[in-house]
Amino acid sequence: MKSKRVDAPLVPLAIALAAMLSIGAAVVWHQWLFWLVTVLLLICLGLYLNASWRGKEQIIDETITYLHLSSDAQVLDLGTDQGKVLVKLAKRLTIPGHATGVEVGRKSAQSHNSLARAKDSLQAAAMADRASVQAADILNLPFKDHQFDGILIWMTLHQVKPTINRARAVQEAARTLKSDGTLAIIDFRHFDEYQKILAGLGFHDITVHQCGVNGWWGVPWLSTKILLAKRF
Repeated sequence: MKSKRVDAPLVPLAIALAAMLSIGAAVVWHQWLFWLVTVLLLICLGLYLNASWRGKEQIIDETITYLHLSSDAQVLDLGTDQGKVLVKLAKRLTIPGHATGVEVGRKSAQSHNSLARAKDSLQAAAMADRASVQAADILNLPFKDHQFDGILIWMTLHQVKPTINRARAVQEAARTLKSDGTLAIIDFRHFDEYQKILAGLGFHDITVHQCGVNGWWGVPWLSTKILLAKRF
């Protein structure tokens, strides 16, 4: 059985270590408060692992449904990483439909490894005939204006700094989107910023969807949301 990958594994490791220390303190000092802290930490750990292992899969599937892709659509997965989202998109398509994955914003060695894994994912899923992956600068995408019917950006934009660069990245994604296409951003911060930028670019139908417990990365205030934007 293929092992499940944990996002940002140092975070749940830190929570688990804190819980173990709290248990030790409760045993040594016989204080009920430490047991309470332990319970809260274990709840946080469970929520984080749920978001990483199960919740994100449901959120991605839900978002792809929101894109309303035709079987011959041209789709962009911006920030493809290991290709999991790209494979899901490709499975919705038939030739000449095509899903393009772009690995962005990493050091060369990391980017090379992610590209290799993404290509392996496409091969393993037998989707290489309707999907491809490449490295590119998120601030200067190598695509034509109005090229894609749908664009999905999974947990990528919050890593783009400073603010002016995030704005540029959103502008670049919008530039490559067809006039009747849908842009989907899945993230956990900066949504007011994204909405303002997109409104200024002529998007009139902008909605933000809460993902509930499945999107809680340990605590409610680190919650995944889905932004959907259309020009009309």
